[in-house]
Amino acid sequence: MKKDRVASGFRTSFKLVAVLSFTLGLMGAGLLLAAPAGATPASVPAVAEPAPVTAAAAGDFVFTGLGWGHAVGMSQWGAWYAARIGKSFSDILAFYYPGTTLAPLADPDTVVKVKISSEPWKSVSSITQDYAQVDLEPTVAPMTLLEHSAGDGDTTKDVPLGGKVTLTNVGGKVVVVTPAGSEGPFDYVEARPATAAQPPVSPGDSTQAADEPTPDGRVKITLWTSATTHVTAREYWGSMRVQYSSAAGKLWVYNYVPIDKYVRSIAEVEYDWAVPTAADAYAPEAVEAQAVAARSYAVAKGCSVQDNQNDQCYRGYTFEAQYPGIAQAAEDTAGLVLWYQNEVVLANFSASSGGYTTRWDDSDPPYLPIQPDPWSLAAPPAGLDPAGPGYNWTFTISAQELSTDVDGHLRDTSGRTVDLGLVNLIQVVDRDSPDPASHAKTLQLTGEKGTAMVSAESFRALFGYSRMRSTLIVNIVSPAPLPAGEYYDVGPNYLYHDQIARVTAAGLMSGYDSGLFKPESPVSRWQFAKIAVCLHNALYPDDQIAVVDVSTRPFSDVPLQPGVLGDESDWVAAAKGAGLVAGVTPTTFQPYDIVRRDQMATMLVRALGWEAAAAALAPETPGFADVPAASPHWAAATYLKTKGILQGYEEPVGSGNWFLHVADPTLRKHGAVILCRILDLPR
Repeated sequence: MKKDRVASGFRTSFKLVAVLSFTLGLMGAGLLLAAPAGATPASVPAVAEPAPVTAAAAGDFVFTGLGWGHAVGMSQWGAWYAARIGKSFSDILAFYYPGTTLAPLADPDTVVKVKISSEPWKSVSSITQDYAQVDLEPTVAPMTLLEHSAGDGDTTKDVPLGGKVTLTNVGGKVVVVTPAGSEGPFDYVEARPATAAQPPVSPGDSTQAADEPTPDGRVKITLWTSATTHVTAREYWGSMRVQYSSAAGKLWVYNYVPIDKYVRSIAEVEYDWAVPTAADAYAPEAVEAQAVAARSYAVAKGCSVQDNQNDQCYRGYTFEAQYPGIAQAAEDTAGLVLWYQNEVVLANFSASSGGYTTRWDDSDPPYLPIQPDPWSLAAPPAGLDPAGPGYNWTFTISAQELSTDVDGHLRDTSGRTVDLGLVNLIQVVDRDSPDPASHAKTLQLTGEKGTAMVSAESFRALFGYSRMRSTLIVNIVSPAPLPAGEYYDVGPNYLYHDQIARVTAAGLMSGYDSGLFKPESPVSRWQFAKIAVCLHNALYPDDQIAVVDVSTRPFSDVPLQPGVLGDESDWVAAAKGAGLVAGVTPTTFQPYDIVRRDQMATMLVRALGWEAAAAALAPETPGFADVPAASPHWAAATYLKTKGILQGYEEPVGSGNWFLHVADPTLRKHGAVILCRILDLPR
């Protein structure tokens, strides 16, 4: 298919959580203490290892690799190196397209239809093929303007040198504007320059003397991307057809050009490869190999292509005039294409294979092999491109940015949308071949929600070809383990960073294996039972609550995992045995329901051994308006309020009425704050 990069020679912390508007009394955020857990060319010099990786942040992924582009078919830098060590263009083509035959086209006058872009040398994401206005002018020789309307036949008119026509889209048709006025509408208008084979329709309009041959003319075209903006005019061989676009009020432009004139303007190699005075870069055999590949590609595409990186970059005569060496390569290989089983081959190419060619899929023909490419490992020299031999690249991205880009935007190898949460590990699990130097084929992504297998090519496409330049991934460095008490989602500027770090260090809370703390997540009843046990054990080392691998369920709805120490049943059994928790009914606990804030208050008081003090509170002690005296949790919630551990919300402010918001979920971040308040109490 296409070459997926623009050649370098185309001269060319989380946001701070808003401070709560209420006094943080409410507590608890679930203080989850721990989460569940072919032929090889000769004479190639040795090549250095990829460049060392630059320093990256602890939470970054760093990918290093070789090559630039898809690496299917010919490697342009590999062709350059081969040419520099004396290989001919036919040698180069035989290596990159094995089993093909080099022979001329049956029809040397084959015409290619090319859809014209505003700036074909740029990324397709930054250009357009829809125009508000198109200006056409003949150069070198006059041109004939053919105006076509379905059912009405064609009309023609001559445009002399110095003349100009302007085309616009009016009502979904093409209108021609000349100094004499407007004509149309038409389905399309075609500018046909005079050639030696076909002089102007009205010879009297020509500026050529009667006894002089008519030179091949060209068309100068100015493309207006808006009513006030146009790109620099360019000249083209062949005819230019302008028709209405699928976009309202816009026009499309096509160039119908003889195949060899088309190849003269292909801008797909470093330009100084075709400049004899560029002694360090000159490689005419590589340019000739490119000419044959480009010609073959266009023919195999049915002679209907775009002028940009969706196919191959074609810039018209204006480019040819600047770089005559590229035009010379087209002339020196005139008509030659690659054949395989009586068909012209789709001669894919890219900038650098990185030392190994690959293929699109297993259905590709044999002339697009997976094979070592030592020529590409030897080029480019650092003096011509800082990427150096093998075309080294590095792609660095934070775990958070990568995870955001991946989730919901990438599909795994079975077609399912990837949803992993925070990704913390990426591994190459399959390559094109057993050779570890070949291209990555499948990546395994591991995140907080599980793993996913994705194709290396789809992963690369997601992040963009200019960032991840190939699938020849040499190494992947996953984010470094975080220091104890630090989490990817609790940066140093996070509002509760210090409290979370403190309770982690104290062993009262911990994060997940993914490196997350999940401060906004609520806490379930079984999780808070675990917190209560851990808090008691931390504060009363001489009165430890034992956690053992139980063999019977503490409640009928708490799952049991015999042989696994620390599952839900073990923690709930320990809390129940110590009198820290009770069931919703005598036989059920509802372990996965979110713990109510009043329930949490009772668990904390029991864990801290304050039941007697709470029970001794005077009935008139101010508490929370939404935890009435009749509530079984009134004493615990009110006692924690008197200790400053729970503060609640004053509503309205200044009224003296405080609410606990008992039905709101208890969040992990608030739980860290509450635990710190407990730790700060005098012993």
